[in-house]
Amino acid sequence: MGRIRAGAGRAFVAALTTAALTVGGGVAAVVAAAPAQAATVVTPPLADDTYVLSSYYGPRCMPVRSSSTFHLGQDMGAGSGTDVRAIAKGKVTKAGAVRGFGQWVVIDHTIGGTTYSSLYAHVLDGDKRVKVGQTVKKGQHIADVGSTGTSSSPHLHLEIWKGGYGKGSTVDPLSFLKGQGVDLTKRSVRNYTRSTPSSCSYYTAGKVRLRSGPGTGYATLRTLQSNVRITGKPGAGSGEWRKVTRSGKTGWVHRDYVSPSYTSQGTRYTLTTLNMRSKATTSSRVVRRLPADARLTMLREIKGSWQRVRYGSTNGWVHARYISDTKDGAQVVRNSSGSTYSWVDVSKLQLRKGPSTSSDKIRTLERDMRVKHLATMSNGWIKVQRGSKVGYVASRYLTSDKP
Repeated sequence: MGRIRAGAGRAFVAALTTAALTVGGGVAAVVAAAPAQAATVVTPPLADDTYVLSSYYGPRCMPVRSSSTFHLGQDMGAGSGTDVRAIAKGKVTKAGAVRGFGQWVVIDHTIGGTTYSSLYAHVLDGDKRVKVGQTVKKGQHIADVGSTGTSSSPHLHLEIWKGGYGKGSTVDPLSFLKGQGVDLTKRSVRNYTRSTPSSCSYYTAGKVRLRSGPGTGYATLRTLQSNVRITGKPGAGSGEWRKVTRSGKTGWVHRDYVSPSYTSQGTRYTLTTLNMRSKATTSSRVVRRLPADARLTMLREIKGSWQRVRYGSTNGWVHARYISDTKDGAQVVRNSSGSTYSWVDVSKLQLRKGPSTSSDKIRTLERDMRVKHLATMSNGWIKVQRGSKVGYVASRYLTSDKP
């Protein structure tokens, strides 16, 4: 038998359908089972060749701070503003702002006699194109791809709930749509490898308590400092809590304090060339030599006289005495004319002719004396004026805190 042309094929199916309605019996059953009919009920949420399939349904490592460890949907990376379409006819039940997802749209459908909900998250403006209570058509433009809420880049997060959102259970969107005749993997520009790691590496996003259970009512096992490395398993979580391990002790930490990368606790600058060390002691190994005015990311609160910092890709400890929160080395206060001032923060400070302890002394400055800045810091020294005297002082002994 020869190949039937597309147009002739559609006519042939139509004829079979008409015959089935007239005659009944086996032919009607065959036509009803044809997959082409199921495909007419559902459509892709994004146009073909406009997206990549990235994060898949199932257990995962947290991709960003505060995110989930079990991905309830399918992520489809696309350009910001890309049209998002309703996968099927239905009624809008939610639209607008929401915690976590940023902006979303949720639609209830009846597909094959079963209630399903489709959820579209991280969109630009959830209630711009549709409103709660509105009935939408299959393929209708309901939103635009965005990166709102807990998101690292523009993408559509699609969830499918069998039995209704919040009442039923989630199903894998790829499998569900494929069962309806829509294979997203064949319509995408690219498909990332689908795999689940055996372990996840995280960092604490602040000083936090490791607890024996998922809640503040559980006992504290230990207190973790900022930016210490912790590990977990994909999917290991309960609600807003994550199960993690630190130095062999396993417990629970709130998701807001779990991050896949370091979290800045502020910025500091070196007052002079400075040794970054492996531990908070001058006898420990030097891991890097830092230049003056180096920008440091604080990773910990001060431990005694030491600060845990990150410079480039290197972590280590520096002495807090040799860093400042301003790049010129001394904290400053500006007056109405734009001049900058600091105050002496030690009992006695030598004003010298040059930027060196070997330079001659001009006079001795006392605590709380105000000095005017005449230049920016260089190698830990700054040119200042006190009364009629001009000279250099070590900027680490100055403060912006007016007495």
